[in-house]
Amino acid sequence: MRSGNGTDGRQRSFIEEARRRQIIASAVEVISAVGYGGASLARIAKHAGISKGVISYHFEGKDDLMTQLVIQLYVSGAEHIAPAVMAAEGARNQLLAYVESNLGFIDANKKYVAALTDVVLNLRDADGKPRFASADGEQEIIQPLVDIMREGQRAGEFGTFDPLVMAKSIRDAIDGAAGRAIREQDFDMKTYSAHVCRLFDVATRKEGTDD
Repeated sequence: MRSGNGTDGRQRSFIEEARRRQIIASAVEVISAVGYGGASLARIAKHAGISKGVISYHFEGKDDLMTQLVIQLYVSGAEHIAPAVMAAEGARNQLLAYVESNLGFIDANKKYVAALTDVVLNLRDADGKPRFASADGEQEIIQPLVDIMREGQRAGEFGTFDPLVMAKSIRDAIDGAAGRAIREQDFDMKTYSAHVCRLFDVATRKEGTDD
């Protein structure tokens, strides 16, 4: 069985990586259809048109597969969001790019986001604690946003507020949109994105700034 590099220490081949992505994509489809509890390896294998043994070759059981599903989506999200933020000049524009790119990614990947949410809520470690839904995991996600806030304050672009509290508020607005996009088929993400950008643009401004 393999997870990460090959059993002999070599990096996985392109074909192996493609197979893993195929299995993860099938897991997303099965979770979307029957939920986390019903997403057995046998069902995922059937959807992918492969044997259960092929899954076992690439993943060390269901927990490993679900873990890699979450990690893959986080990585894909970072690959989409980071360039948009880095291309923006100044903390204010970086904040707006962060919000817009996060919400745009959610809108373009609703099924994956729904599956990820189901996994995060259900996947447990050996001690029965949530594997991903922890304070440490949240801190890792929001730290780049906190850094933007602090840099904006140092540069005089933002007003006085607690960067951590503001970052949590922004993440709550983004994560809340993910929930609505999953539940509401006609949810207008573009309108919501424009609203949230305006909301936090005003909330972070220096007092007396209205442009």
